[in-house]
Amino acid sequence: MVSGGSPNLKQLQRAMLFVDGTNLLYRLEGAKVIVPRLSKLFTTFSYVTNSRELVRIYFYTIQKHIDAALQRHGAQCFEDIRIVLGEGVPASGGNVKEKGVDALLVADLIYHAASRNCDSAVLVSTDTDFTYAIKRVEDFGCRTAVLGICTEPPDRLKQSSDRCYSITAEQILTTGVGRTA
Repeated sequence: MVSGGSPNLKQLQRAMLFVDGTNLLYRLEGAKVIVPRLSKLFTTFSYVTNSRELVRIYFYTIQKHIDAALQRHGAQCFEDIRIVLGEGVPASGGNVKEKGVDALLVADLIYHAASRNCDSAVLVSTDTDFTYAIKRVEDFGCRTAVLGICTEPPDRLKQSSDRCYSITAEQILTTGVGRTA
């Protein structure tokens, strides 16, 4: 007979994070916060995954933003994160416009829910364009959460997900996850 307590069911479940990378990087820049290792944003605050095992962090953006983040946050900022790149196309005034980044995030979000690769999908964004995708994820029986960094998620995202969280700049600084720019 095996003795010991029964396992916490949440610990047997898997969570994945889907990060709107450009949105996150702009939020950190606006709050004047440097985070040398972005994955610590999500692993330090266990409520983000609701105590589920974090199996993967996906980060969606374009190469230009990756290069700028490496300069700003340091060479290890993407450690333990899978980067998914969309296309950067030239726009007026020498700017670069993202193409396909949101579509990649939505495709992966729904794919992993439908394939049962995760029990909980956490969207890290404040972009309300993802509201409908969150509902589709729930159609596959996957729990959902929305996480805002340095801001509260908008009401539309709060209403479309099972759970909603935010991590303030102050929390990032006081836990030692980040520092002032």
